Amino acid sequence: QPLASKIHSEISMADPKVIHYPIPGNESGGVLHVYGNPSAKNVVLYCGGFPDDNLPFTPLARRLASKEAGDECFVGITCFPGFDYSVFEKDKYNSYRKRGYSFDDVAICIREAAAQVFKEYYHGRQNGDKQETPQFTCIFHDWGVVAGSIFTNRALEENFAQYIPDKVVLLDVLMGPHPKYNDIPSQDEVPYSLSPSIYSALIIVSYQSALASAFFMLTYFSELLGVITLSVLIGVVIALRLNPTKVIDNKLVEARNINPFHLVYMAYPYFYTFRNIFLRSGFEQSTMPLDLKKTPILYIFGSEKNVMFHDLKSLATLEREEKEGRSACRVVKMEKSGHCMYVQKSEECLKEIKAFMEQKNV
Repeated sequence: QPLASKIHSEISMADPKVIHYPIPGNESGGVLHVYGNPSAKNVVLYCGGFPDDNLPFTPLARRLASKEAGDECFVGITCFPGFDYSVFEKDKYNSYRKRGYSFDDVAICIREAAAQVFKEYYHGRQNGDKQETPQFTCIFHDWGVVAGSIFTNRALEENFAQYIPDKVVLLDVLMGPHPKYNDIPSQDEVPYSLSPSIYSALIIVSYQSALASAFFMLTYFSELLGVITLSVLIGVVIALRLNPTKVIDNKLVEARNINPFHLVYMAYPYFYTFRNIFLRSGFEQSTMPLDLKKTPILYIFGSEKNVMFHDLKSLATLEREEKEGRSACRVVKMEKSGHCMYVQKSEECLKEIKAFMEQKNV
């Protein structure tokens, strides 16, 4: 509770520029908050996941864009379509698809958000400011990593001009290696198993299927049935001790007082995960970049969870990149923090992110 109060007090001081941008099916459904000075040498775009709107990352965004930090970052924050608490409460399914959005849809949204951030950035510099092209850093958390990885790989492979990320920060979720990457460390090179444990897999399947089922009920039957389904199934998950997070994260979510109907709606990424698995399609580009020298990754994860959300082969790859100095990639294990380490250890995360952005790509 004290931590939640601190977040709200910091956010009350914020005064972002709010920009609405096009999303699939709605010309103004995307919500982007922009902070900072357009003369900054870094452009940063953040996208989180379940169950976050733009609020949780706001304190860190303000710190990155602050004068105390040297006015070095121009920061945009966006979220999955329909996740913004205030906008959804007003417009609900008049503005957002009741069936939710696929990861492909969200990747398109991230590209639109990037376009808006750069438009705002260059508009603010139009008065004779001839600074060189800024460094573009993307920061993704939770399901934002899945859609953000699709965006990043498309940007690199299809050449999105200035929207190509120079660096990527991944918070607590790490996807698998690129399918063309053929230098994955062998089991003999790492001190841990490169295959997930049965217990970890059971946790992930249990809570994700509970959330996916609740969204299915909301979409095809009724909101009330969706909420009841979630309450029952999550109760079973907790009773069986298969919940992925610990008290340190659970208190943060509880303190946000999210409308239960909205919470179930925000579970659509879980539904689309199972749909993609069933169809064997939709995750092809949701991987690490192929060239880690060109597009290095800073991966930060919290230690206080019942399951880790990283691909073990990717983790081993990044650790070797850092150890052998192959690229600017880094792995940071944030002790005494959970899934939302950027809130629980904001000072440490800020320090790591700034150092990563200042480091030159190998």
